Amino acid sequence: MLRLKSAPRILFDRKLSLGVLLFLLFAVGFVVRIWGMSRCHFWDEMVYLQNAQVIAFGKNNYSELSYRPPLISLIFAGVFLAWHHIYAACIVTAAINALGAVFLYLAGRLSVGRLPAALAALLLALAPFFVGVFPAGFDSDDTGNSLLTDSPALTLVLLALWLLLRALRHPSTFRFASAGFVLALSILMRFGSMPSVGMLCLLALLTPQRGRSMLACAAGLAVGMAPYLVWSRLKYGGFLSTLKAGWANVEGPTDSFFYYLNNLRTIFSTVAMAGLLIMAVYGIFRLLQTRDLPTRLRAALSSGATPAVLQAYLWLWLLGAFVFFSRMPHKEPRYVLPLAPPLLLLAGCGLALLCTLPRKPLRIAGSLLVAASLLLTFLPLRERLSGPFVSENVPEEMLASNFLQARFPPRTMLYMNFNYPAFAYFTSYRIYELPAVGPKLYEDLEKMPAGEILIAYRRTEGGEPRVEWLDANPKFEKLKEFSTMTVYRRRADAVR
Repeated sequence: MLRLKSAPRILFDRKLSLGVLLFLLFAVGFVVRIWGMSRCHFWDEMVYLQNAQVIAFGKNNYSELSYRPPLISLIFAGVFLAWHHIYAACIVTAAINALGAVFLYLAGRLSVGRLPAALAALLLALAPFFVGVFPAGFDSDDTGNSLLTDSPALTLVLLALWLLLRALRHPSTFRFASAGFVLALSILMRFGSMPSVGMLCLLALLTPQRGRSMLACAAGLAVGMAPYLVWSRLKYGGFLSTLKAGWANVEGPTDSFFYYLNNLRTIFSTVAMAGLLIMAVYGIFRLLQTRDLPTRLRAALSSGATPAVLQAYLWLWLLGAFVFFSRMPHKEPRYVLPLAPPLLLLAGCGLALLCTLPRKPLRIAGSLLVAASLLLTFLPLRERLSGPFVSENVPEEMLASNFLQARFPPRTMLYMNFNYPAFAYFTSYRIYELPAVGPKLYEDLEKMPAGEILIAYRRTEGGEPRVEWLDANPKFEKLKEFSTMTVYRRRADAVR
């Protein structure tokens, strides 16, 4: 009788402990991401801020909603209605990114166990790349409190993974539909989430009622995507116009197929790659020991979402996604973030093996080794936390915008070929996008109407337009010089 009375108390204590653990995981991840909050953001980040102003305030001087995913800008627009400041966008983005570790732990508990899930969540919460601390010479955008869509999309993918794993344990139409709806949100956050969505939908096949589960998941996905697709049809003439344009606008140099293989250790950390290697060796060893492998495989697949089947699924997800992103012509480190869920969960399994070795002395040694490796991995965070909580740096685009708006009327047009979304955000001036390089650039400059403004950056590829050419051309008047750009005004055509 005493046991029956104490059972609710035990359940309450467990839920309280889990809640405290998840809150601490979120709080630590949020603090390290928001630390160093700054007004200085670049190109793609400024695009999403500008699109948010278009949505919230009807600003019409520049927009990329025709090919950019809308969700992050919708979130910023809602935040701007309460506090119209870049810091507001930084805070909400850091919070969304920090939630990723929470959802990874919840999903990991259902798929690989508590200890591997905890190790994986720690890596996502505090590993330098995910926070935005990079080694010298490593070219990447900040993934900590940056305003890009990659990390927020990862959080939504992890939320969908958790919802699908819960649905596998307690199948229902509503649970699978909810997971499908979140998958739609991940696409609307980042169009590049579509491969991950395809892989996650395969989980619905691990239920006895595969057809119903897949249909419910597809229905939730359709409900989430339908308003956006209808808007795309009404605004741009096709249900898939914006999605197609988004994929078509992925530009950049072509990189080697082995780009991500060469950079996985830097992106996901050495300790994560070590854990993944341990898990791979352990899995191969177990397979070699398995007798009558085909029969065992058929039995495992027919048994549903068992731990063995879920681990095999994680390997399939990891390898499939890795090949997909490796085959993309243009590559950036942040593009490969969709590999994080399977890679970190499998790495957590490998590290957990060291903490659960058969003999106590070995377990202690393995646990100490894992703890020391994690501490060394997280040590670079001191660099971020040693700086000020809020950066006082003011972007030169803001200074130049203030300079122009104090002197020229709102109908003025700005001509530039670099970082124009920043000026679109900071001013109400219309933006004219000049060609990046070549004769057509100079032809357009010669045709500029009198009185319009040219922003000439000195750090563009190829260095065009050349400042020497502009200074020697009597049609252009230098107004103000900054460290990264020079502001010119087109004189009247009569001036030769």
